[in-house]
Amino acid sequence: MVKHLHSVLTLVLGFFSVAASAQAPATVTKLDDGYYRIVNARQRTDGKQYVYVTGKIAAQPNATKAEATTLPGTIIHLKTKVDDKDASRLNVTTLRSQGVDVINDYLNDAIEKVEGELNKKLKEKLGVLGGEFAYGTVKDDVIGKWDLEMHMKPVTTSDGRTAYYALATVPSMVPVVDFYASYSQNFFYGGAVKNAVKAVSMDLYNALEAKNPDKVWDEVLKLALAKIESSPYAGTDIANVVKRYINADRINQGQTYYLMSGGLKKITVANKAYDPANPTGTSHNEYDGALPKFDFVNNNTTDQWFGAELPVVEDAAMWILEKVDDTNYFGVKPSTNMRGRDGKYYTTLYVDFPFQIKGDVKAYTIEGVEAKNADGYYFAKVKKLAQQGDVVPAQTAVVLECNSTNPADNQLLPQGDEKFNPSNNRLCGTFFGEAINGLTVKDGTGAERNVTRDNIRAFNINTADSRNPIGFYKLNNTVTTIPGNKAFLVLTNAEAQAKGFVLEFEDGGTTGIETIESSKNSTEDGVYYDLQGRRVENPTRGVYIVNGKKVVIK
Repeated sequence: MVKHLHSVLTLVLGFFSVAASAQAPATVTKLDDGYYRIVNARQRTDGKQYVYVTGKIAAQPNATKAEATTLPGTIIHLKTKVDDKDASRLNVTTLRSQGVDVINDYLNDAIEKVEGELNKKLKEKLGVLGGEFAYGTVKDDVIGKWDLEMHMKPVTTSDGRTAYYALATVPSMVPVVDFYASYSQNFFYGGAVKNAVKAVSMDLYNALEAKNPDKVWDEVLKLALAKIESSPYAGTDIANVVKRYINADRINQGQTYYLMSGGLKKITVANKAYDPANPTGTSHNEYDGALPKFDFVNNNTTDQWFGAELPVVEDAAMWILEKVDDTNYFGVKPSTNMRGRDGKYYTTLYVDFPFQIKGDVKAYTIEGVEAKNADGYYFAKVKKLAQQGDVVPAQTAVVLECNSTNPADNQLLPQGDEKFNPSNNRLCGTFFGEAINGLTVKDGTGAERNVTRDNIRAFNINTADSRNPIGFYKLNNTVTTIPGNKAFLVLTNAEAQAKGFVLEFEDGGTTGIETIESSKNSTEDGVYYDLQGRRVENPTRGVYIVNGKKVVIK
């Protein structure tokens, strides 16, 4: 049974991964459910204080306010409820960004797996009836006594701003010791329980026999280190933080930890224990704000050698919530190179959240690709999805048409829940930068598509064409990764015979997304050019470019 103290490790890692993969604060009054940016309260001269999610288990408080304006990874969907055991704090029920819900996808799932595996093993070791009884006891007397929630607690910064502590508590080993003491002495099950523990670790067995919760925790941490090294988290920032804490003996059972930005130095001075009357002349804790990186401090107030940790870091352990709204907005910034002949700018976007278009922006999907004519262009069929005031559903890859490259003019307001709505949209996307090789994505229909260098087409401008048409084109041979939050096409084998696809709108027009070079030939009065930029001496029926404008001869 106690083999599943491994499960405790999972929980320990779960708490720390929760705190680092997306971070969440709290309040006495329930917060409005919605989209926020989380900002460290300690002012930095470089302005790097905004939490930025860059991977499924990767985030740091290292974005500036200006950068955050256009970064989807700084937008976090937060839901809370008042803690029914402590009305002075909130429990975080949703903490989601870039397709990752830390609470519901990681923490709750880990707890369920632990409980399920524990129930299974207890039945194996103690029989069905004994296992069920033991599991009920564990649920009530062990897990039931642990605080397994992520909390937010309101606090005031040094300059009077409202902020929050983000905190979690490591499970106490006292209930584990008590459970073992009870069951190891049971006439029917005692031998099986002891043998199960011995199979995990003799040191763990000795610690439990000694009824020493701290020693039990020491052995759990050893198992935790091994677990980390063999897990998918090995080598990640959060894993390294946890390992550093374990090796420095700073993780203790039953203790509360606070998320912070920066670090903590343990300074030993003249082999003297901490003296609050002479803090710099004796051993002490010191804040290290060199790097805008996540770390933790504990709430231990009895450290006789270095003193308490939390008071030293002050505002660095506090987090401010910025509601994403018209003031703290999210917007897109198209490249100046992606300017159409109509003066509009074009870009693509793929985000987890639904958004209302606030600025003068239009959103388009791609409903198919086709060859327009025998010797002409291949076209991507563009369909208008939304415009100012409309809402683009969550996880919908789109082409955006903007009047400006200024994000303030191209505001998109996150709202609603992240529910995928299937459509005929052929565009795909990823939330994070991904290597092309081995990548699998879904388009708007929900169909899975395996990405290769041959079948992917990225949004770009074709500078090899005299008309510089905007569309979806083959990648340069040097490109090995796809950027996050951008839309692209993944083609069938037959479709992939074409190197690129020019955008074609529902009315058949392409001029809205073409840039015509200002050359003598392209502006020469009365000269006709076909859609490939070739001069036509005797135009017949068809579409031509004359004086930089589209002309249709019927």
